Amino acid sequence: MDRRRLLQAAIAALGGSIAAGLAGLGGVFARATSRWPVRSAKEWAALCTLQDLEAGEPLARSFSFVRLEGWYLETVTRQVYVTRDARGAPVVFSRRCTHLGCQVSWKPQSRNFKCPCHGGAFDGGGRVVDGPPPRGLDVLPCRVAGEVVEVEKA
Repeated sequence: MDRRRLLQAAIAALGGSIAAGLAGLGGVFARATSRWPVRSAKEWAALCTLQDLEAGEPLARSFSFVRLEGWYLETVTRQVYVTRDARGAPVVFSRRCTHLGCQVSWKPQSRNFKCPCHGGAFDGGGRVVDGPPPRGLDVLPCRVAGEVVEVEKA
């Protein structure tokens, strides 16, 4: 065997091994993605009962759920406030300030939500009343099941 044929055989072997490796990775990817959870229906988390909600006093609650983040499953915990709107229907606000994501807290003395980071303030209905936030607090989808207020896990 001359040197030219030896180099051709070596290059063909190297190309074949690279192709086999890529095919193996494709198989691993196809197998891994076939096991990803597929959400077909909305999932709900219980927060409180209707009797727990007092008029004008938001109730701090949290809920957790598992979500796919990249290649792994992670447990996410969301902090929320549950209150009633002007008609008495439950409303769930995210506790994340819409400016930079800091956790807002309810201040009963001033009757509004305050952000500790940059002085943002929101009224009891989640609307901006002071500071740099570009919009009101995010309202999360909720429902009442029997006497229980539930929020959509997302």
